[in-house]
Amino acid sequence: MAQSWIAIFFILLAIAQLYQSIKSIDLPLPVYLVLGTALAIASNARGQFSFAPPQKVTLQEIHTPDPIIDSGSTNILTPTEDLQ
Repeated sequence: MAQSWIAIFFILLAIAQLYQSIKSIDLPLPVYLVLGTALAIASNARGQFSFAPPQKVTLQEIHTPDPIIDSGSTNILTPTEDLQ
């Protein structure tokens, strides 16, 4: 049990040291621009350079039947002179 606690302690210590060393790296602006462009190209590469042909989308009009309302089973309010 104690060995696992010691191992976890050293792993966390290594992560903290790695974070401090990465945090201190200062890159110039052109490097950030190149890395950002590369990330954008890599994230969109699957959509643009696909070997599958583009799919055609066709729109079709959907016809729904008109609702049938039975006037005997519903209460249809009509304006009366008392409400005005």
